[in-house]
Amino acid sequence: MKRTMTVFTAALLVAGCAAVQSMHTYHRNANPYAEPIFYTRYLNPSVPLDAAIQRDLDALRANPADPALHNELGQYLAQRGFPKDAEIEFERAVNADSHFWPAWYNLGLTRQARGEYVGARVAFNRTLHYKPGHSQALFQMGLIEEARGNTERAVEMYAKAIGINHQLLDVRTNPRVLDSNLIHLALLRAYPKEHTRESVLFQATPPNYGARSVPAAEPAAPSPQAPADKILVPSAPITNPATQTAPPTRP
Repeated sequence: MKRTMTVFTAALLVAGCAAVQSMHTYHRNANPYAEPIFYTRYLNPSVPLDAAIQRDLDALRANPADPALHNELGQYLAQRGFPKDAEIEFERAVNADSHFWPAWYNLGLTRQARGEYVGARVAFNRTLHYKPGHSQALFQMGLIEEARGNTERAVEMYAKAIGINHQLLDVRTNPRVLDSNLIHLALLRAYPKEHTRESVLFQATPPNYGARSVPAAEPAAPSPQAPADKILVPSAPITNPATQTAPPTRP
């Protein structure tokens, strides 16, 4: 009897494992776009964004394993105001291709937006793993570390990001630069050598600057001697001194 129960229990376990495996296989092989998705009822074909969403859904119905399509659809859904569905699409993109770093970055953004910092860090780390030097991912990692109180780590991430991409300091390019209180420290870390090097500004020769001219000699001081043509030669005496008599002396 005991042996029969053991065999029966083992059979149940095998059957249960088979059922779970079958369920996983079904979910893995099933096309999630075969049936209309709930948000499609809110789409208006006359709106360009809604039309783009429907176009990607139709394409994914034919090819559900295209990571680029999942990534694009996720961006459209985020713009349309369906962040949870956008996150699902980004997850499907990286599931289809684990090296697809754009979807990892977008997945990090969506998780970060809803305060799921642990999952966001994982996604941004995967972005940097497959795309080293991704400046935006480095900056987002800095924001997460700053929010968690890890000042040193945050400054390090900001400095790396700014050193790679200076445009991250432009609020028009990166509005989230206003969300950080550590950018001044990141700048001091990112530019110490570059600041010293760039502060030595040598002057080039102006293009309109000609050859250096030799200054003219100073004029000589006027001579006290009159010019030769102005010198008067004394003429002969009118009276010959030899024929003159001495004047009489007074008694």
